[in-house]
Amino acid sequence: MFARGIIVSSQRKLKQILSGASLSAFLLVAPAGAETLQEALEYTYVASPTILSQRQYVSSVYEKIAQSRAGYKPTVTGNASYGYQYTRSRTSPLFSESENKPVSFGVNAVQSLFSGFQTSASVKAAKARFEAEIANLNGVEQSTLTDAVAAYTGVIRDVAIVKLHQNNEAVLKRQLEYTRDRFRVGELTKTDVAQADARYAAAVSGRIAAEGNLKVAYAVYQKVIGKLPEKIFEPEVPAAKLPQTLDDAIDIAMKSNPAVVAAEKSAQSAESSIQVAQSGYYPTVDVQAGYQNTRAGAHGSRSYIGNSALASARTGRAREEDTSVMLVMNVPFYRAGSTVSQVREAKRVAGQAGINVMAVKRDVSRATTQAWENYQATRSSLSALEEQVKASALALDGVKYEEQAGERTVLDILNAEQELLDARVNVVTAKKNLIDAAYNLIASMGLMTPAGLELDLEKYRKNPTEKKAGTETSASENAAAEPADAETDGENPETVKEG
Repeated sequence: MFARGIIVSSQRKLKQILSGASLSAFLLVAPAGAETLQEALEYTYVASPTILSQRQYVSSVYEKIAQSRAGYKPTVTGNASYGYQYTRSRTSPLFSESENKPVSFGVNAVQSLFSGFQTSASVKAAKARFEAEIANLNGVEQSTLTDAVAAYTGVIRDVAIVKLHQNNEAVLKRQLEYTRDRFRVGELTKTDVAQADARYAAAVSGRIAAEGNLKVAYAVYQKVIGKLPEKIFEPEVPAAKLPQTLDDAIDIAMKSNPAVVAAEKSAQSAESSIQVAQSGYYPTVDVQAGYQNTRAGAHGSRSYIGNSALASARTGRAREEDTSVMLVMNVPFYRAGSTVSQVREAKRVAGQAGINVMAVKRDVSRATTQAWENYQATRSSLSALEEQVKASALALDGVKYEEQAGERTVLDILNAEQELLDARVNVVTAKKNLIDAAYNLIASMGLMTPAGLELDLEKYRKNPTEKKAGTETSASENAAAEPADAETDGENPETVKEG
């Protein structure tokens, strides 16, 4: 009953992992038009090859439970044979020959009654390993979703930077034309024109580089998420999903981070492996039953002296049946120390797994602290950068007025415009970094999951009423499904403020 409970529980977990995730249960059609970050994460969750590959592996690990549980069930084998036999013997001056066509078939069954607790321990170890792989799958899913956030915000950042560089190029082009006009009337020198020309050329170069970075961002977006959007929305910081304090973040991470869960389950599996090794100390008891039917077909025999036949005979079919039922017990008296060595080995592995749990918890605590501090620093930095933009814009206006009054030069205007551009680019970059930092903090706590992100996966199901009607796809069929081609071509997507 205990083993059956383990299997039922594991089957439920496997169904939860695969039922809402395999592509056979989802209609992967790239939605046209606008796409929010939430929609991009939903699509990534159901279409990412990285996640799908890991799910395949988890489903294969689940089979280890069924293989371990096979020790509770009987094994039945059958055998059959048919042939022709010819025998010739010689004892001078006599020799004889005979032929036969034997037929044999039978069946044997073995049922284990006691295996030294090996089967139950093997099932427990396989179940713990399966749960560890589920945690590893959660880690892969969360890492992939975090990459999707970075890819999404990367496109938003680079679209904004391209627009800033395009605007800067247009401004400097007008500045160059204005400088040339003033040079023609003798108000400015060739040096002023050369400085304006150089800054305009740098602006063109900056715009080209920004457009190249945007194309790279598109490639990353398509690789991670799986398709290109026509329009994307600037997301808000998920403040409601963030912890209030660093201690809260670490406490949640110690319970929910996939790395911690995987390490703990691996340690449990290693502990069960000790019991598997210790089963070698115990006797085993089996029930063996067999049935064998042997028939010798019609055959003949002849005896000779030289070339003269002495006797010739032909017999009918001979039949023999053998039925047996036995209770067999095997007691290990001495195994050359192999069992003792296997137990020591299993204990060392379990000890290593236990120490690894402590190491993983320390690493997760450090990563969570780093994510928390990075988020706090980025948020504070963004406020300062926004103030810098305001100050730089005000300074640019002042420099322009002072240049008209003869107190500033064209170079001062160009420098002020460059400072304003740099400040605006820094703000755009800081906004991306803030959103990335927020989701990295969520991931470090182990909450970068469909439930934690409130992803709506139902709309991707091929037929939402199919499950209610009783038609449910098996885990193996789900795992074998192939992703549909959901890529779309498009130009630079338009970035819209979400709200």
